[in-house]
Amino acid sequence: MPRVRRRLLIATLIAIVGALTVAGVVYAKTYRLSASKSKLAFNVTTIRATKGKVTLSMSNPSSLPHGVAIKGHGVKSKGKTVNKGGTSRVTVTLKKGTYTFYCPVSGHEAAGMKGRLIVS
Repeated sequence: MPRVRRRLLIATLIAIVGALTVAGVVYAKTYRLSASKSKLAFNVTTIRATKGKVTLSMSNPSSLPHGVAIKGHGVKSKGKTVNKGGTSRVTVTLKKGTYTFYCPVSGHEAAGMKGRLIVS
């Protein structure tokens, strides 16, 4: 096989593999929520999402530290705890079902800082 033809074949194969790799990338769907400024609560109590990669992004306007976490069906993952002005994020791959999103700061979930994440 002549050298030019071989290089063209290699370049074509690299382009095809690169295109397939990009096509296989799955992006997370992001759902935004916020901590309450004045009480231990989120601004939403129910989030509806589609199965697959899901990101919850929580802004914190409160003077108390807060975070966001997800649990249920064998999943337990939490984002970092942030102070006023910060954003806590958690990304997980979810199957159909109902999960709980909550604040992982000690005592906050028990005080009611939680909600349902319904995945269909």
